[in-house]
Amino acid sequence: MSVFAPQPTIALAESRWLEVARWSTIATACASMISPPVANLGMVLMLIGLLASGQAGPRLRQACLQPIGMAALMLVAVVGLAMLWAEVPWHERWIAFASWRKLWMIPIALAVLGPALWKQRLAIAWVGVCAVAAAISFGIVVATGKLPTGVEDLAGSLLRNHSAQSMAFAAAAFIALWLAADPALARRWRVAATAVAVLLVLNIAFVTPGRSGYLALVVMLSVMAAFSLRSWRGALAAAVLAALFAAAIGLSPLARDRIALAIDEWNNAATLTVPTSLGIRAVFYENTLELVRERPLLGTGTGGFGAAYTAHVKDKYTDWRVLSSADPHNQYLFFLAEQGMLGLVAFLVFIAAGLADRGDGTRWRVVAVGLLLGWCATSMLSSHFKVFSEGHFIALMLGAMLARPVPGLDRAAAPARPVEVSS
Repeated sequence: MSVFAPQPTIALAESRWLEVARWSTIATACASMISPPVANLGMVLMLIGLLASGQAGPRLRQACLQPIGMAALMLVAVVGLAMLWAEVPWHERWIAFASWRKLWMIPIALAVLGPALWKQRLAIAWVGVCAVAAAISFGIVVATGKLPTGVEDLAGSLLRNHSAQSMAFAAAAFIALWLAADPALARRWRVAATAVAVLLVLNIAFVTPGRSGYLALVVMLSVMAAFSLRSWRGALAAAVLAALFAAAIGLSPLARDRIALAIDEWNNAATLTVPTSLGIRAVFYENTLELVRERPLLGTGTGGFGAAYTAHVKDKYTDWRVLSSADPHNQYLFFLAEQGMLGLVAFLVFIAAGLADRGDGTRWRVVAVGLLLGWCATSMLSSHFKVFSEGHFIALMLGAMLARPVPGLDRAAAPARPVEVSS
């Protein structure tokens, strides 16, 4: 029977509760794009496992001293501080503050997933979950006899929604390709990872209608190519997959229609008679910038954007543009509108810390950089650091991939290799 097992020379003498925390972190990351209730349960188990392990103190201390850990806590502090000047009831401010609990998960993931073995397990688990989802998605296409033509088709929204599915598959394709370029893995596993990456790219192009995945995948492949300049294997893999993706996008009626529709909606936002995905974003951006000009330094306060936006547009329009929103669908504008320049600077520092943090010094840092830059790019048109699925996923993956072994508690261990174990 074939299983993933640690190398025989590596002995792990760790608390069972720490194992619970680690497996819960993996389960939470995998569930974040599929089931919020399961992800919430996983986060509770992560915390319980860490606290019950008896190692929470030194582990969290190291996590909070890492650049990404400090930046995450600083961002949480700024969001909390901005509750003081919001002009909405306190329960609304607390709800808004609690929605940023995904940032609290970063120090916990940093604390528990230091050993490279656990990073590899998380990567393989995520790629496996998305491979199964993509296979089922293609199965639905075969069963129905037609490719999806919109965002309502089940095959393109098998995960939480079509946007989450596109981001999930883009991240999994990137990680699968990164595994395929890992010389430490046996050849058959590298081939399998390559096949999964191709499967996911084809699904993004032909089946999943989320446009965010197109942009995220391009950015992630660019990161992989940039970090693989000294390794022909990684650079070639990124170039080939990028060429395949470009060809698939060109041949896919769904992708062509979705891109053309986005361009048309954006260019004609001022004359649209009904709200559209890109058209309403143009309206959101215009009005959000007007709110920012009124309160540039401190913003509306945490939880205050929705009420401020509603009051701003209610007498300005008489058509669909009067629709209210608690989210401008741009992560940078969101911070600028709610926490002002203070919030935007804190968020940019958080991004810079994620890019500068060298983690444990292994190749897993590149996965964190690729995912982070992919999320930064798509957050120009969405609040992907704030919404549940994408926000929790990126927080957990950043914490996991940048985690460092804790001296005296985590043994220096190489990642497990796929080996044949007889039974």
